[in-house]
Amino acid sequence: MTPPPGDAPVQLYVGPTGHGLPAELLHQDGVQLRPPARRGHIHALIAGEPPGHIALVDGRYDDVPAVGHRELLDALAAGWTVTGLGSIGALRAAELRPYGMTGYGQVFTHLLTTEAPDDEVALLHGPAPAYRPITEALVDLRAFAEHLTQAGVLDQDQAAATISLLTSRWFGDRSQPAFIDAVRTTAGAAAAAAARAHLPRLPTLRVKTQDLRDYLTERPWTQPSKPSRSCPPTAAAGPSSTTLTPRSAC
Repeated sequence: MTPPPGDAPVQLYVGPTGHGLPAELLHQDGVQLRPPARRGHIHALIAGEPPGHIALVDGRYDDVPAVGHRELLDALAAGWTVTGLGSIGALRAAELRPYGMTGYGQVFTHLLTTEAPDDEVALLHGPAPAYRPITEALVDLRAFAEHLTQAGVLDQDQAAATISLLTSRWFGDRSQPAFIDAVRTTAGAAAAAAARAHLPRLPTLRVKTQDLRDYLTERPWTQPSKPSRSCPPTAAAGPSSTTLTPRSAC
């Protein structure tokens, strides 16, 4: 199948991962901003537009059905390039990589290599257009904990214990105060006070947002891509699940 033209815009589904990025980066030529994806958004897009480029970053999944594997596979079959990064996009890319979906960035690599659960990238956020984060994604708190080890606030064991405490909590409870409380439990009051002093650095350490910044700076959708071969998946028990045949079996 012929790849979409290089001058086709990228349909960028983004919300809280884009919070804090410069407006000129998000609103650059060749980028069509769309809200966080939910079930049916991709099907609606491919039904009304010629094949182009999809970059899935953020999606809704707690109050509405999440963007499904079936519609992403249908987009690939219809000739779209589909890239996932940052948040649920990185998760879907890790799941659908054998079938033609492309992953991008550190979060995608982390999910692919660790098989971390879905809530690794989940957070609570405010409404559009700011999508201000209310809690922190666990993958970003891991990066902050690593920063604290490099700064000498925590040792490796204390950082690991802190993340372990947060891993056991609902993603909506993983706030900055919760992180400091976890440090107090694992490393003591002095370490908690020192960690609190570093909190202003946390927004600059969010790996999800770093990946989106890099993607929009690099603009990989404008670069020639080779068409990929994938097996036709078949629907399984539910609208968001599929029974997939590994590519090597085609």
